[in-house]
Amino acid sequence: MCGIAGAAGAPDINEKVKRRLVALGHRESNACGTSQVEGLSTGNILLKITGDMPQSLVGKGALIFDGDIFNFRELGTEQGIKSDSDIEMLSTLVEKKIKEGYSPINAVFSSLSGANGGYALAYALDNELVLARDPVGIKSLFYSLEKEAEKPIIFFASERKAFCGERSNIQPLPPGSIMSFNVWSGEVKEKFLGIEPPKERIVEEHEAAFRLKAALEKAVEIRLTKTTGIAFSGGIDSTFLAALAKRIDPSVPLYAVGLPNSHDLVQAEFATEAAGMLDSLKIHLLSPEEIEAAIPDIIYSTESTDPMKIAIGLPLYFVAKTVKEDGKQALLTGQGADELFGGYSRYEGFFEQGLEVLDREIYSDLKQISTINLERDNMVTTANSVKLRVPFLDKEVIRTGLAIRPELKVLKRSDRYIRKYILRKAADSLLPPELLWKEKKAIQYGTGVQKVLDRLARDAGFSKKEGNHIEKYLKCVAADKGFNFIAK
Repeated sequence: MCGIAGAAGAPDINEKVKRRLVALGHRESNACGTSQVEGLSTGNILLKITGDMPQSLVGKGALIFDGDIFNFRELGTEQGIKSDSDIEMLSTLVEKKIKEGYSPINAVFSSLSGANGGYALAYALDNELVLARDPVGIKSLFYSLEKEAEKPIIFFASERKAFCGERSNIQPLPPGSIMSFNVWSGEVKEKFLGIEPPKERIVEEHEAAFRLKAALEKAVEIRLTKTTGIAFSGGIDSTFLAALAKRIDPSVPLYAVGLPNSHDLVQAEFATEAAGMLDSLKIHLLSPEEIEAAIPDIIYSTESTDPMKIAIGLPLYFVAKTVKEDGKQALLTGQGADELFGGYSRYEGFFEQGLEVLDREIYSDLKQISTINLERDNMVTTANSVKLRVPFLDKEVIRTGLAIRPELKVLKRSDRYIRKYILRKAADSLLPPELLWKEKKAIQYGTGVQKVLDRLARDAGFSKKEGNHIEKYLKCVAADKGFNFIAK
């Protein structure tokens, strides 16, 4: 699976960059490359799904890239660039801007301003290094900016563990951030491509449902290949995605995991049967022993012992593992639907405080989705060499979702709340009523994973009454495995 790393401003950095690439070696790849000039080195490992471009792409400068730009052909056509590869198109476009007199940071900023996808990249030209990350934070990128012998130095990598314990002050590059570092002066510049608040508001229900369905259908279409599967739990998010995908490619498989007779497996079978998709469902039955054996891998992948990260990461890890074993390379998930359309129970409380509060909290949660959810999801899918793709976080879906007024997202009827109301209405023509309005359990409970973690912690001697028993158990596992890079 793709991963990037590099450094600027220090002597003998090429060997250090190679060590970081080795540390990313658990991301299965079929290509690898480095590029070096005095005081600046970049490198990558690459799993190619579409196109056949090597990395680093070297022209006047060198570009390394992790992720996808799904509208690269449209962007290329606008600029007179013909290519079957998103990285080739981007490299050509950046270098075209450079020839037009743009600085490296402005060339990258301008080239990415219309991009729709999830990505992390580095562009090196002469004495300048530019790092960039997509506006939502679908792909991870970390950096450390320090001084050695009074000289500024920067290191970056796709994962914290790739810093090999040699750096302190490791932090994520903020979503949407474009940062440049000058090797000679140490000067740092920043520009920002963020999630913008809506300039229009959609208040009419029929228009909102129509526009949302159209945007999501396009988002699914551009992310589907013959090597794509869908993480399926039978809830409205995954069922809507599956119904849209089936219209484009009837053969796309649906993957569900859980302990025998768990809520999610029962619901997945019910949903696929009701929607006429039962033949597409592939189930992986989990066992407590399999979950226990995978816990070190999840801690290593997520670089965390946070109980919620592990409990949510485990089911997705097994979905990705099943996808990989089935010969697929990419996975669509419903991540982002709760944040955009008011899916969490806490939004009911915000609703009671007023629609402006609900609107503000939805926007705030979307801006934080990378730290809270995407980093975890990206790491556990990558651990299985599977690309995470999130149609609900498509650029146009986000634009449409933010424009929809909050009263169409959380609806109160009598004493009952309907969360994600407009998403359900958008799926109205595709799904039967028994699926449209059904609530779903959180994945860690619906799959039975939370109960297993609770039992494992108690069996290991950690008392539930004393509190934090699962976290104590996970920290013990991390210590036993020597995971000294764990952030928390």
